[in-house]
Amino acid sequence: MGKKLLILVFLGLTLNCPVKSQNMELFIVSKKKAGPINLDNEIFVGYGIGTLYLFSGMVNHDYSTDYYNQDDYGSASIPDIHSIGTFSIGYNRILNRIIMVGFTGSYLQCNYTRNFNEIDNSWEVDYTENLLNGMAKITFNYLNKPMIRVYSGIGLGITVDLSSARGQWWGVLGGFQSPKETDKRILPAGQLTFLGVRFGRNFGGFCEFGIGTNAIISAGLSYQFVSNRSK
Repeated sequence: MGKKLLILVFLGLTLNCPVKSQNMELFIVSKKKAGPINLDNEIFVGYGIGTLYLFSGMVNHDYSTDYYNQDDYGSASIPDIHSIGTFSIGYNRILNRIIMVGFTGSYLQCNYTRNFNEIDNSWEVDYTENLLNGMAKITFNYLNKPMIRVYSGIGLGITVDLSSARGQWWGVLGGFQSPKETDKRILPAGQLTFLGVRFGRNFGGFCEFGIGTNAIISAGLSYQFVSNRSK
């Protein structure tokens, strides 16, 4: 009787082992199918300095007051153009480990003053250029690790230039201030990023070096998040 009981226990253990092994294999396969989470979206904000508008000269406008227009008085002084910098916000869609596509919008303001002189009078005009940039962009990753990414990119789009001008006039009869005038221009926009580096996984920071209507040097913060899981 004891021998029969031992035989039954042995057979039960032998038959049960393949079932447990099969269940374990199914568990491992299911975990593999779940796969890692893809961080395939990115939003970012940044600040940059050195827009090309500081070096490309003044934008010509068509104001109703003649002496506001630079084309009409080309012999006037060439001013220094100043800007507090470029503020940008954007989104990237991460297609794979190498290519990202997205868009960026930015705002910057440029200010300058021109002085005009004639025989009997002189005047100066203060100009303000409010530049709104919108560009589609593509990014190429050279190195794409969980905590660091090295990349280059290019963006193309348009700039809406909302300009204003206000003049002051001095003559033999005294001086007065002219009314403020506004004008709008649509200009091409572009940005070439020679080298960019991002640090961090979900939440991180980045710095970029390039040339274009946004900036030469820029830095900012970005957040990467998930829209789905790899299959």
